Amino acid sequence: MMNRVLKLGIFALTLAGLTHAAESAAMVFARIDAGAKSFKGMTADLTYTEHSALVNSDEVTKGVAKFLRPKPNSARALITWNDGGGLEYNGKEGKLYNAKTKTVDVGNLSSRQSTVNQYLLLGFGATSEDLKAAYNVTYVGEENVGGQPTWHLKLIPKVPDKTSSMKEADLWYGPNGIVVQQKILAPSGDYKQMLFSNMKLGSMPDKELELKLPKDVTVQKH
Repeated sequence: MMNRVLKLGIFALTLAGLTHAAESAAMVFARIDAGAKSFKGMTADLTYTEHSALVNSDEVTKGVAKFLRPKPNSARALITWNDGGGLEYNGKEGKLYNAKTKTVDVGNLSSRQSTVNQYLLLGFGATSEDLKAAYNVTYVGEENVGGQPTWHLKLIPKVPDKTSSMKEADLWYGPNGIVVQQKILAPSGDYKQMLFSNMKLGSMPDKELELKLPKDVTVQKH
């Protein structure tokens, strides 16, 4: 009899835990939808970590990131690194500037616009339904990131893209429903992680998302 009561107790606790997890996931999705509805743009300090699985090493770079969503399913971005370099995406074209060599590589991304926008909108304007439509979404739990509470989601693409370097994505959302940290894992085990701090939300003029290039820069088109 005692054994049966014990099993029933464990079963009840398990159900309670599952219900709590479901409620937590629903809460996170509600935060995401509220954040997506109000998101117009963002400026934040960026800590970018590029991990190499082969040699188990990290390369960390710091800078400032700016994102703008002019309209649904479109995005612009500018990242300026502390060493003077940077990258710009204006919706159709990408620019990568190397301050040491004073060269800027320019590429037309019109054919891959939807893919690029999908990456940029992860956590910045994408609703929970957008995420669920493209990914199998798992709620991992609440975690502390950068000294603040966040809610961790794991995303696995429903339709793997052979041209994409993404095997899965991890997103950590802050209380305002905006991503605090992103981690993009490649099939090789390499990953790219972006941590955003000192975040300021709001739209901005297009000119604030343009690279400031020197007059003697060398342009290389691809």
